Amino acid sequence: MNVEDLMQYMLNLFNNTDKELHEEYEKLSQKDMELSDLDHHIEIHSLKSYELAKIGKLRKTLREERRQIKNNIDMIEVVKKFTDKYNNKLITGDIIQNLKEQGVLRKKQENPSYKYRTNILDRLEAKDE
Repeated sequence: MNVEDLMQYMLNLFNNTDKELHEEYEKLSQKDMELSDLDHHIEIHSLKSYELAKIGKLRKTLREERRQIKNNIDMIEVVKKFTDKYNNKLITGDIIQNLKEQGVLRKKQENPSYKYRTNILDRLEAKDE
């Protein structure tokens, strides 16, 4: 990872942590609703043993998916504590400014130019004649 990529990653970290956490909570809510629907289906219907086994397998899968989402939430909340502590307009503004400066510098390095301060090249041309 180069410096520019790292700075972009930091900017995304500060700007998108809240959004990622919100998305994970939405996923968790969806899993909870799915589990509730299965529970209500069991409660309302008279089911045969093979149907209950099928529901049991599906419920286990949903619980595993829910656990993964909760693990993600735990990790993001740890990062959020950090970003909340240090995130302010000053640091994100500095990162954005740094990225702009790196872009200008990269373009300058890709297309180098030099303004000659002397006329030494005239002497070079004179020798060729």
